[in-house]
Amino acid sequence: MYELAKGALFRLDAERAHDLVLGGLAGAGRSVLARRALAGSYALHDPRLRVEAFGLSFANPLGVAAGLDKRAVAVPAFGAMGFGSVEVGSVTALAQPGNPKPRLFRLPEDEALINRMGFNNDGADVVTARLARLRGSLQGGETLPVVGVNVGKSRVVEIEQAADDYRRSLTSVWPVADYVVINVSSPNTPGLRSLQESEGLGRVL
Repeated sequence: MYELAKGALFRLDAERAHDLVLGGLAGAGRSVLARRALAGSYALHDPRLRVEAFGLSFANPLGVAAGLDKRAVAVPAFGAMGFGSVEVGSVTALAQPGNPKPRLFRLPEDEALINRMGFNNDGADVVTARLARLRGSLQGGETLPVVGVNVGKSRVVEIEQAADDYRRSLTSVWPVADYVVINVSSPNTPGLRSLQESEGLGRVL
């Protein structure tokens, strides 16, 4: 079935295919029956896989990395599928569209993608509200997996004001995040990687 779906999706633009699948997972995550079907088909519950780290308890060590669900729309579906954690984002204090399209490119021979998305996201406050609603929508003892929020710098904010920009995002997402990642590595945000230097990183941290 995967090969059939892959063939159909590869006829679409890479970002369109990504959005289509993520939208389907978001819809499935809103349905109790769909979540149960995903769990029955994909989840593996084995106490030997449990990981205790950073004061958190992960059902297993396999997690969804940031960049897949930037807007935090499909967290319940990923949890139902058995992932031990889901890291959403990157999110920025200010909503932003990201880089001009096309910005996601397939390399089929390498089974890889080139990602030049550019921190496209709905903004920290919207993502926070969405995660709060998702937590409140679960039923019958259901829980979300461990949820991380990856925080980046808003593109329009000057690098000198980066610490304040990160602080605004952190203040917003803190109540709904099990852990937070500070992203200073994207090559798609001008000047961001200068924050990897000790002085800039020190100000942010």
